[in-house]
Amino acid sequence: MLSPKYGLWLASTGVSPLTLSTKRLPDCVTTGCKLPPVWSSARKRRQVGHTNRFQLHGFTEVVAVSDLLGQAQVDRSMRTGMNATLKSIRTADFQVRGHDDAPCYESTLPQITSPQSSAVPTHSRPCSLSPGSPSAFKPEEKFYMVSRQTVNYSQPDAVLECLGSQWELHLPYLIKSSMLTNLYATCRKQRLPYPPPEPAGPHSRPESQPSQRKRNERKALGPLFMQLHVKDPSITKEALSFALRTLYAPDTCPEQWTEGLLAAAICLGLPPLFERCLSEMQSRIRPSTVCEFHSVASRYKEESLVKECEKWLERHLVCELSNSIYLKYLPLGLLLKTLQSPRVFTPSEYQMFRTVLYWVYLQFNIALQVLPTHSHIITFFSSWPREGAFLEQPEGLRFSVLFHSLRLHGITDCHHLEEMQRTRIFPQSWLLHLFSSHYYTILKGGDMPVSNFSQQAVRFGMVIDGQESQCCSQTVGLWGLYFIMSVAKTESNTHIFSMQRLKPWDSELPSCAWQRHPVSMMAERLVRYQVLVQSQNGDQWKDFCSGPIHHEFGLNKPSCHSEVFKLSGLTLPILVTFALALPPL
Repeated sequence: MLSPKYGLWLASTGVSPLTLSTKRLPDCVTTGCKLPPVWSSARKRRQVGHTNRFQLHGFTEVVAVSDLLGQAQVDRSMRTGMNATLKSIRTADFQVRGHDDAPCYESTLPQITSPQSSAVPTHSRPCSLSPGSPSAFKPEEKFYMVSRQTVNYSQPDAVLECLGSQWELHLPYLIKSSMLTNLYATCRKQRLPYPPPEPAGPHSRPESQPSQRKRNERKALGPLFMQLHVKDPSITKEALSFALRTLYAPDTCPEQWTEGLLAAAICLGLPPLFERCLSEMQSRIRPSTVCEFHSVASRYKEESLVKECEKWLERHLVCELSNSIYLKYLPLGLLLKTLQSPRVFTPSEYQMFRTVLYWVYLQFNIALQVLPTHSHIITFFSSWPREGAFLEQPEGLRFSVLFHSLRLHGITDCHHLEEMQRTRIFPQSWLLHLFSSHYYTILKGGDMPVSNFSQQAVRFGMVIDGQESQCCSQTVGLWGLYFIMSVAKTESNTHIFSMQRLKPWDSELPSCAWQRHPVSMMAERLVRYQVLVQSQNGDQWKDFCSGPIHHEFGLNKPSCHSEVFKLSGLTLPILVTFALALPPL
């Protein structure tokens, strides 16, 4: 029979009675003699990480009965689940053991026990993510890594069930959302505790009334249980996780700014996040995002973002988007609106025609991931299987409005005209009208029947983006008249825009002009022109226009030079468009 002092000795050592047998007991226990002394080093607690969980010296696997702090920590660790991703994390002395089969008395939510070394700082903006970044975690884990570090792992005030997951929320941060605040107030009036009481089964053990009352009181002090049903399909679990993370860390940056984030901000009633989404989208407009952002802005009727997307298309449709596969996502109505804009930038009218041609081709080959070559696209239209022109067929009839908006009269190069005829896009009536107009314009010395200058003038564009060049020039020709369009920069950071007519015998005149192009020998010719300059000033683009100017260009100085258009404070890149028209004499 064991001595009564056995319990005291066992409590001081911390050894479990299940692991001992009478054969292992010391003689002092069975005989009743004096117990061996307990060394003071056994009561020293090791400091491990942020806590010293049941780390008494010499007893790392078993908690002493007299160690109240260690027992409390063991009980808490048994009641708190652990995420599978973090089970392999080791402390200073031993590996953390998971308790998958342990009952969870306080919460059935997914638990994230993240050490400080792997925590995500709330003040940083991790816009560029690496394989070891938080993007490898699930949306729920990302939320808990931020929220629990912010509140120092305190108990939640509410639990939100949404999109098949549960999110622990705290009242000081929950009230930042108007929708969550109203939902919390409603649930508080109804006093719905978490977790909801389970119905008693037919074989359940009846409980006494005092114990049932105590359990209800304990549940009433727990977090409120709230349910939110989201009907918007664009709100994903990742978008909801980011929106909830911004309640705790407003400077958190997502991997991508998508429609789901904007929809989540509206659903949760977060005006700061909504405004931030709009601002970030406006600063991230590029070929891969402009179509998506315009669709999102149109859906939520955000005119500021809609205008920014439309202005971006006016500047970069021809030079950037037309060379990208993302051109296929551009809607027909938006493309037509951009083509009809007087501020759209294009190096030439032929480049505008080619952009429309590429877009139509991608509508028939929407599955392509790489933009094909120009010759391949020309072959596609020239080998159209049916008889007649493409725009006369049922498949191409709806695209005729796009080609009507082009300024085809500004395409005067013979190679480009032959290509237009070879593609079999235009009906014969269109080509006959275009070629006849060219013929009579040449016979009349270049007279153009222009009734609306902003919609009918022939455009020539230049892009200035080099820091080293102080002067840029480009030679263009229109109905036998050749001009040098030049942009010069002075030492006072002033840009000067001007035009100069070339003489037929000038060395700057390209040699091709004498081969298959007409050359005007008129001593004087009235020209109506306009200079449009678009420059980026910080994050904003500004437009500067000289307005229509009438000038009679001669062959000799000073009549061969146009008026000077000066602008100060421009920053690169600069888009310059010269619009020309030759009114009848």
